[in-house]
Amino acid sequence: MRFLKLFNPVLGLKIISNNFDLLLQLVKRNISSRYKGSTLGVLWGLVQPLMMLCVYTFVFSIIFKARWGINTDENKAAFAIIMLCGLAVFNIFTECVNGSCSLIINNPNYVKKVIFPLEILPVAFSLATTVLGLIWFFILFIGAAMLLNGLSWTMLLLPVTIIPLILTSCGLSLFVASLTVYLRDTPHFVGIITQMLFFMTPIIYPIEAVPEKYRWFLQFNPLSMIIEQTRCFFLYGKLPNFALCGVLFLISAVIFQLGLIWFIKTKRGFADVL
Repeated sequence: MRFLKLFNPVLGLKIISNNFDLLLQLVKRNISSRYKGSTLGVLWGLVQPLMMLCVYTFVFSIIFKARWGINTDENKAAFAIIMLCGLAVFNIFTECVNGSCSLIINNPNYVKKVIFPLEILPVAFSLATTVLGLIWFFILFIGAAMLLNGLSWTMLLLPVTIIPLILTSCGLSLFVASLTVYLRDTPHFVGIITQMLFFMTPIIYPIEAVPEKYRWFLQFNPLSMIIEQTRCFFLYGKLPNFALCGVLFLISAVIFQLGLIWFIKTKRGFADVL
C-alpha cells in the first residue's frame, strides 16, 4: 500500500503544500546566501552571463566563424543572443543538479531531525537557482529588443518551458542528492555528464546543423526541446509547438515523480550512513 502511495501523481504537490512556509524560507535563504559577503553582491548574477557571453561569442563566432543560419542579420551580436538563450536554460539546469549533489551530506543536522522533510532541500535549492537564473532572461529580453526582431507578446509564454525545466531539474536534483549520500563519487560523475551534455544539446549550434541520422538523439534530450521552444517564442516571436510542450511537461513530471520516489525510498538510510 505504501509503495502505491508513492506513485500518487499529486504527491509532490502535497509535500510542497504541507511545507510551503518552510520551502519559502529555504528559497529566500538560498537566494540571500548565494552572494553573501561578496563586494558586488547580486550583481554577480549579471556579470557571470555577460562574461560567458563574451567568451563564447569570441570563440564560436570569431575563431570558428560559426553562423546560425536563420532569417536574421548574421552579425555577431545576434548570434550571441541566440546562443545565450540556450546557455540560460542549460545553466539553470546544471547549477540545480551539480549544486544539489552535496545538499544532504552538507546538512547532516537536518537528517537527524525526524520531522524535517529532507526532500524539501533539493526542491528549495532548485527553485532558488531558477529565480536567480531569470537574470539571464532579463539580459535576453534587452538583447532581443535591441538586436533581433524586437519584443513580442510571445515572451509571456516563458512559463511554458520554465515549468518543465524546474520539474526536470528538481527530479534529477532529488536523485543525485540522495545518491551522493551512499556514493560520494557522484558529484564528479555528474560534473562529467553535464560537461558532455553541453555539447550534446543545441546550445552553440542549431539542431538543423546535426545530420539527420543523429538528430533523433538530440531530440530525445528534454533540454533540447526546452531550448528550441524557448528560442521559438522568446526570440523569434513565434508560437511554440503546444503539443510538443505538452509531451515535454509530461516527461518532466515523470522525471520529478521518479526522483521524489527514489529520494523518499532511500532517505530512511541517510542517518546510518552519515
